[in-house]
Amino acid sequence: MGLKIFQKSVGPLAMNATLVMDEESKESIFFDPGDEIEKILDIANEQDMNIVRLIATHCHVDHIAGANSAIEKLSLPLEISPLGKDLLGKVGPIAATFGYSVSEIKEGGYLEEGDSVKIGNYNFDILHCPGHSPDSLCFYTDKVLIGGDVIFRGGLGRTDLPGGNTTQLINSIIHKIYPLPDDTIIYPGHGPETTLGREKQKNPYLNGTVNLA
Repeated sequence: MGLKIFQKSVGPLAMNATLVMDEESKESIFFDPGDEIEKILDIANEQDMNIVRLIATHCHVDHIAGANSAIEKLSLPLEISPLGKDLLGKVGPIAATFGYSVSEIKEGGYLEEGDSVKIGNYNFDILHCPGHSPDSLCFYTDKVLIGGDVIFRGGLGRTDLPGGNTTQLINSIIHKIYPLPDDTIIYPGHGPETTLGREKQKNPYLNGTVNLA
């Protein structure tokens, strides 16, 4: 028994909705309800998941556009960083520019670095990793990192959106993520999973091949 993790690319921006389940208790977290909520919940039902938390790694529209549907169907609040509250308030107009139609989303609870999120026998530590967005949170337990849009296989989160900051992003990676074990599996907000060790060696934005300064 251990953790079982499912990711499905959803929506026009191909964001990874993520389900994390403790296999023993079936308690699960739904990270990033971006779109196609029915399909994600079909996966949860097939695996007999008991979803107990609904969490956004950050409040960019592709990660929360389906939040109202998920809130309604699961009877759970959407938990975010308090730094994402302003983004939630602007999500409607921003959503329209990307082809989403989103009504007002209300945060249902706040998560901050130093807090933890528990399912079954697993406690996820919360790491505040700004740079892609001010409210970016990563969630770590037992060599598993739910990484949002901080670090990808061969890439990094973009920093040209409002609130983005390249120096902050690199500092977040070096000070918050690099201390984790190299065999930590990273489940990112876009694209395939990877490992921290691979990204240290092969990611051109981290190994010195590309200078971001």
